Amino acid sequence: MVEGTKRANFTRRALFTAAAAAGAGLAGGVFISQVDASDSDDDVAIVKQLTGKTPAGSDRVHLVMPSKFPNGYTVPLSLDIDSPMTEADHVRNVRVFAPRNPLVEVARFHFVPGRSEPRASTRIRLAEPQYVLAVAEMSDGALLMSKTWVEVATNGCA
Repeated sequence: MVEGTKRANFTRRALFTAAAAAGAGLAGGVFISQVDASDSDDDVAIVKQLTGKTPAGSDRVHLVMPSKFPNGYTVPLSLDIDSPMTEADHVRNVRVFAPRNPLVEVARFHFVPGRSEPRASTRIRLAEPQYVLAVAEMSDGALLMSKTWVEVATNGCA
């Protein structure tokens, strides 16, 4: 005797709901709750939550941004890291965080020893006035951090 095969009874709504739930689970690591990054301990906690490592404040990382900017849509950012860029001592990457933005990581730059200078410039969006954090990962695994306050008049993340 041959038994009939059962067909899966999926609706488009069920498939869409499952896909949305899976996507939210994958993107969940990118979002953290908005916190006031005015305190140095908060900065360290934010970076530790996002990278898994504890950063150290450093004057080797130079983050240059205007203290006041008319809108949050195109805020200029310039980075320069003091490093010889040799195989033994170089910058692997730099991540830029804006803790009060919906997406906290706003930029990432990768560097190659002997082939690139540890400098970068771009424009980022900011949701509101906040501290912007630049975290450089060095070849020995250490994290060096710098921050600057940026006052924006309008929300660039709407």
